[in-house]
Amino acid sequence: MTRTELNILLMRSDDALRQEVERIAPGSRTFTRDDLDADEGLLDRVDVLYGWGVHNLLARAKRARWCQTVSAGVGWIQQPEIVRHPAVVTNVHIYDECIAEHLFGLLLVLIRRLDAAVRNQAAHEWKRVGEVDVLKGRTAVVVGCGSIGSRCAELAAAFGMNVLGVRRTAGPVPHVEAVFGVDRLLDALARADVVFDLLPGTNETRHLLGARELAALPHGALLLNAGRGTTVDTDALVEALKSGQLGGAGLDVTDPEPLPPDHPLWDAPNVVITPHYSGAAAGNSRQADEVFLENLRRFVADEPLINVADKERGY
Repeated sequence: MTRTELNILLMRSDDALRQEVERIAPGSRTFTRDDLDADEGLLDRVDVLYGWGVHNLLARAKRARWCQTVSAGVGWIQQPEIVRHPAVVTNVHIYDECIAEHLFGLLLVLIRRLDAAVRNQAAHEWKRVGEVDVLKGRTAVVVGCGSIGSRCAELAAAFGMNVLGVRRTAGPVPHVEAVFGVDRLLDALARADVVFDLLPGTNETRHLLGARELAALPHGALLLNAGRGTTVDTDALVEALKSGQLGGAGLDVTDPEPLPPDHPLWDAPNVVITPHYSGAAAGNSRQADEVFLENLRRFVADEPLINVADKERGY
C-alpha cells in the first residue's frame, strides 16, 4: 500500500529538506512552524510531524499517524494522552560520540581540577590546584548501557578503567567486564569510582539514584549525568556533595531544568554544570534529517519504521 497526499509539518524552514520530502513523498504538502503559527487549524490536518518541539504538539494533532523526534530521550511519550494517541513515535540515535566525549570532558575537569586552573588563570594566579588523580585503574559503572552508554564504556576502557554496567536487559556489552541487572544496582555502585548515568527519563527511572544509592558508593566517588535530571534525587545529590560522600559531579542535566539561579546545586562543592548541550555537534541536524527521510521512505512504502519508541517503557 502506498501512502500519498500527506500533510507533513517540519518544525524548521529548510527548502532543501522540503525538496527531499517532496521527492520521497510526491503529492505531499509540507508546512513549517511559521505556517502553524499563521493557521491555528493546521495541526488538525497534519499526518506527520518532524523536528524539535513536536512533543508539545502531538497530543493536539489528532490526525497524526507518525511523529519523528530529533532527540534520543522520549520519556514524554508515557503521558496518558500520548500513550492513547495512535501515532507511532520514532527517535534518533545520533548522539553517542558527542555525549560520551562531553561526559569525559566533565570527568577530566573534575579529576584534574581543570576548573580551578581556569579560575586561577582568570585571576592571573600561578598556583597549584590541590589533589589530582588519573583515570587508569579506576572503576567506572555505566548505568544505562544503550548506545551512548556503550560508547562511554569503550572510552573508559581506552583510559584503562575497569568497566561495569547496569542495564534492564541481560546480555554482554562490549568493553564491559560485568553487567548487573537493575535489581543489583547497589552491588554495582558499591564498586564505583565513577558513575555514568545515561538513563532515560521514565516513570520507572525517576529518582533511581537516590539517597540510598548515593550512600552505597565508595566515599569520594564521582557522578556524571547526561541521561535525565529526574533520574537523580536532587536533594540527596546536594547533601551527598556537601557531606563529601560524593567527591564531585559533572551534570549536563538537572532536576529542575533549567536550574533556578538560587538553587543550592549551583554552589555545591566540586560540581561542574553544563546547560544540557552534551548532544550538540556540527552535523547533527543533517544526521537527524537522514533518519527522518529514511523513515519517510518507509512510511510511504508501508514498511516498518526504524527507532520506534515504546510508549509503555518511555524509550
